[in-house]
Amino acid sequence: MLESEERYRHLVQMLPDAVVVIVDYRLVFANDSALRLFKIGKLEGVVGVPIDQFVHPDYLERMPANVELLLRESAPLNLPVKKLLRMDGIAIDVEIKAVVVTYNGKRGIQLLIRDLTDRMRMEASLNEKEHLYKTLVENTVAGVFVAAGENISYMNPHFAEIFGYTPEEFVNVKVHDLLEDVDLDRIKHEVAEGISQNKTKYHLKMKGRRKDGSIIHIEGSSSLTSLNGEEIMLGIVQDVTFKQEQEQQLRKSALMYQKIIKFIPEAIVLTDNEQVVYANKLALKLIGVKDGNDVIGQSVLDFIHPNYHERTIMRMDEIMLSEEIAPFNESIVRCVDGRFVDVEISSIRINDYMGKNVLLSVIRDLTNRKQSEEMLVRSEKLSVIGQLAAGVAHEIRNPLTALKGFTQLLQSKYNDHSHYFDIMAGEIDRINLIVNEFMTLAKPHFSQFNSGYIEPILQSVLSILETQAILLNVEIKVKLEPELPAVFCNENQLKQVFLNVIKNAIEAMPSGGVVDITAVLVADSEICIRIKDEGQGIPGELIAKIGEPFVTTKEKGTGLGLMISTRIIEAHNGTLHLFSKQHEGTTIEIRLPAQDLRQ
Repeated sequence: MLESEERYRHLVQMLPDAVVVIVDYRLVFANDSALRLFKIGKLEGVVGVPIDQFVHPDYLERMPANVELLLRESAPLNLPVKKLLRMDGIAIDVEIKAVVVTYNGKRGIQLLIRDLTDRMRMEASLNEKEHLYKTLVENTVAGVFVAAGENISYMNPHFAEIFGYTPEEFVNVKVHDLLEDVDLDRIKHEVAEGISQNKTKYHLKMKGRRKDGSIIHIEGSSSLTSLNGEEIMLGIVQDVTFKQEQEQQLRKSALMYQKIIKFIPEAIVLTDNEQVVYANKLALKLIGVKDGNDVIGQSVLDFIHPNYHERTIMRMDEIMLSEEIAPFNESIVRCVDGRFVDVEISSIRINDYMGKNVLLSVIRDLTNRKQSEEMLVRSEKLSVIGQLAAGVAHEIRNPLTALKGFTQLLQSKYNDHSHYFDIMAGEIDRINLIVNEFMTLAKPHFSQFNSGYIEPILQSVLSILETQAILLNVEIKVKLEPELPAVFCNENQLKQVFLNVIKNAIEAMPSGGVVDITAVLVADSEICIRIKDEGQGIPGELIAKIGEPFVTTKEKGTGLGLMISTRIIEAHNGTLHLFSKQHEGTTIEIRLPAQDLRQ
């Protein structure tokens, strides 16, 4: 019996639950687990202590009645006491089972106490998390759903809102009520295939049907899982209808801008790390290529003169680090046929072009401008030659006249030596001829005629004179009738005419003013170009002589410019007329026959 008692005592001490024995409402025994639970150092220190000391005040009043009931019934009982107090006064959550026992010959009560503090804390934590997750799901700005077969067993308020329902209305809604048949069949097929491949997650992209019948675009993700032994699909979706519409609008805009770039009257090239990624029609035409695929992927340096490679690379690197538009710089383009073309290039960085930062370059062919500039230089040279010719004529012709007259006089007196005088007269005539030939250096030389249009010819000249006009504070206004017919002309010679006339108009207003340029079709037979300035005009006595050599209102002019212009227009079967009033300005009217009337 002693061995058996010792064995049971040892078992009681080893129990994880607290065991307490009370006799006459006082504590007489507590195992080690009880000592640890109540923070008791030694059993001897609490033996005989009233049990009330360990009962929470909320349950203290009902404790005596519970004990009396237990002693009277002598049957095991779950005490309704849910909280006890440790020695340090801290409350602990417990579960108590009580049974009547005999301890040292006296009737007492044995309490089996299980500490529920950790479990209660865990349950509270789980409840908090459940509430947190529920709050997150219920208030998230995305549609969350749980589908089992054709039924929707759960959806959050936003999911119902996406489809135009209230949560209460969703009770009788089936999956096929929300999706197009094509999308529903596709999703079923994808899930079936995914199951065979052990796939659990799926991307959702489909059309949804709202309560009012309107169609919306849905995107999201879902996963297969199980709940209470049933296979379900848990998913989250968003209404991307607005996004789809915006993307479609952006695609339309992108196509529109692509067309604009494609047909804009400037050569445009896009490059990524020196590699060509796009070139419009004019750029392809400039380098002599018909198909854009022939240049895509090639280095842009393949189309630049080798002398400009280093500066081109430096310039591209600088532009890619800036947000500003780079000014036009001159360069030389190498065409596929080996030709070199003078150009000017301006570039800017374009962000996020097909996911990349690229360089957009605008390229302008300077061939016509260079020719026009050379024509301007030639015109200036012609003016200098005219001045020189006028000076030579004045200084040489007067002495020649005297020499010729005295030679003829001497020849009449000395007939014996008339052959010498004939030689002298011939040489004088030769000198006079040389002077006349020198004067003709200012005359124009005509070359081959072709079809041409007035507008580009004028624009080419204006691009040359623009800087001079700005320096003299002169504004040039141009108004041309649309779709003017072509003229049969030598474009360079017409440029020279317009250059002379417009330059004269600008120089006639040293203090600034306006030059008006108009071009209209007159009676379907002639193109009339008028160039009007706001200068001082020409005195009446000089108007009739304007156009003759050396007749000019300029201090250093020779009058050759307008004379040459008149001859050029006459060679084009046209006319040039001058109208002027002093202090009211001057108008030059040029008329050229339209080409279609010449054929």
